Amino acid sequence: MPDAGPTHVGCGTSLSGYPENSMAQALKQTGAETVRWNLSDLFTSPDDPRIEQTLAREMEHAKAFEAKFKGKVATIEPKAFAAMMRELEDYEKSSAKPEVYAYMLHSENTQDHAAGRLLARVREAGAERSSHMVFFVLELAQITDEHAAKLYADPEAAAYRHTVEEARKYRPHQLSEPEERVLTDFSPVGNASWVRLFEELCARIRVDVDGRDLALDEALTLLREPDREVRRQASGAVTEALRGDLRTRGYIFNVILQEKAIDDRLRHFPTWISSRNLANETSDQAVQALVDAVTSRYDMCIRYYRVKRKLLDVGELHEWDRYAPIRDTTRDLTWEEAKELVLGSYYRFSKRAGSLIEEFFKNSWIDAPVVPGKHGGAYCMGVTPDHHPYVLLNFTGKLRDALVMAHELGHGLHDRLAAKQNVFDYHPPLTLAETASVFGEALTFDRIMSEEKDPKVRLSLLCGQVEDAFATVFRQVAFNRYEDATHNARRTEGELSVEQLGDIFQDKLQAMFGDALTLTDEHKVWWSYVGHFLHTPGYVYAYAFGNLLALSVYHRYLERGPEFVDDYLDFLAAGGSTKPDELVKRIGMDITDPNFWDAGLKILDGMVTEVERLSETHQGSG
Repeated sequence: MPDAGPTHVGCGTSLSGYPENSMAQALKQTGAETVRWNLSDLFTSPDDPRIEQTLAREMEHAKAFEAKFKGKVATIEPKAFAAMMRELEDYEKSSAKPEVYAYMLHSENTQDHAAGRLLARVREAGAERSSHMVFFVLELAQITDEHAAKLYADPEAAAYRHTVEEARKYRPHQLSEPEERVLTDFSPVGNASWVRLFEELCARIRVDVDGRDLALDEALTLLREPDREVRRQASGAVTEALRGDLRTRGYIFNVILQEKAIDDRLRHFPTWISSRNLANETSDQAVQALVDAVTSRYDMCIRYYRVKRKLLDVGELHEWDRYAPIRDTTRDLTWEEAKELVLGSYYRFSKRAGSLIEEFFKNSWIDAPVVPGKHGGAYCMGVTPDHHPYVLLNFTGKLRDALVMAHELGHGLHDRLAAKQNVFDYHPPLTLAETASVFGEALTFDRIMSEEKDPKVRLSLLCGQVEDAFATVFRQVAFNRYEDATHNARRTEGELSVEQLGDIFQDKLQAMFGDALTLTDEHKVWWSYVGHFLHTPGYVYAYAFGNLLALSVYHRYLERGPEFVDDYLDFLAAGGSTKPDELVKRIGMDITDPNFWDAGLKILDGMVTEVERLSETHQGSG
């Protein structure tokens, strides 16, 4: 739909809830220091005159489109409808690029005023432009069943069937055109501006760990250090750093919670998450089935952490022990070594996939080093079907960074393959967005495991993989339970104090650990750096959805072998053109089956069972 803004997917620290970058090594040379993306194929600088030219041109296009089609969309004849949609596609492709460029430029250095000013400028221009396009979505939703059938009977118009159906399902939740225009006009000072403030506050958090001045991501990665005292000190220092500006971040969260409540009330959504589920092309009932399936298997986490407690030989586990290595087996990698590991894994799976991934390295589509002010974690930014995606990393030379690289390049592969779709069907819904990334991560991990013969190292690596899976399945569903509680509490109790926000967070996260790991009171402030709670309310369950789906897809690949490759690549190439349940059926699975999630959870259960088996061997061998 018009002017949706840039779409990026990623798994940074604040997104998936676990540190991905070994920042303790940030001062060491890895070879990633000079690996910077080249954004000049979009624009050359914040002052590039083509930015203002594009904004002015697309404003005129929006006005002309409104004058030409307003009042006609719901009844336009098929051939004219197809021509209208092609015209809209051209507009979408051109108008998206200034905001994508501004967002990525701001990611390079969130403290750079020129980049921040440009981001504000393009968002304000986008809102002004979108006010002229409000009519289109409203009228598209009013297409009757009879007229829709007429459109779908025409091959050219039928190419946009999914777009029409997606618009029509929002009919009960639309406001009048004047109301929608007002909301659009105010959008630059709404959610996006609060999220930008939150991100800038988080980006400037500094953590004092034993005299070292570290960024938040740098300190979080110390939770993977083998020395327990280092982990404990880092955890305490993170807590202390998060307490600074805590009430400001808490206020921002409260504003966004209330904004969501108002929007849901005006649009008649029955629950706080219904709008997200609709956008994800799934139902409240299906999501609840996923949540129920995952929370009912918290026993897996408890089993695993009981084993880990024995392996670490400590009396009680706390939050600083969640990601502790079983033994110091973390390997350092140069940029070139990580590149070979990831690229080789994709090439082993498919020459076509490998060649598409390799272009990211050849063409400067990756921004890799850790630099002051840079957006934390990692993401992949899709642009449009006719423009390649970009990947942001914070590479510090650890084995884990290679898995993050594989993950984000999986998103990139998904975008490259979906480039044949029209601009409206280019991006998959969030429920499918993690499939390719987790699949790519699994390819790389299996290669690492196949080349590692030491059983103690294999145990350590497997534990790391289990913990990562827990972070994207159980932890994200616990995050969902936190969001559910905070959204509902904000609607019934009014503004929530940071103490309330912390107590709820502690309660929902502790549930997944049972008596196997105890979160201390220091952990209560750790909700306050999770950006997804703010910029995409309700998003987090999509990680669990995508991870369990990807595990099932990967298991199907292991069963079928090379004959599965083309089916899988075709699955990715569909982008967002088909409803998730229909698309998944093409690779032989049914996500509408209530037992589907149990199948994915059984794969995780098998991993925990293997950890239990290897741990007995580990302890028996001393």
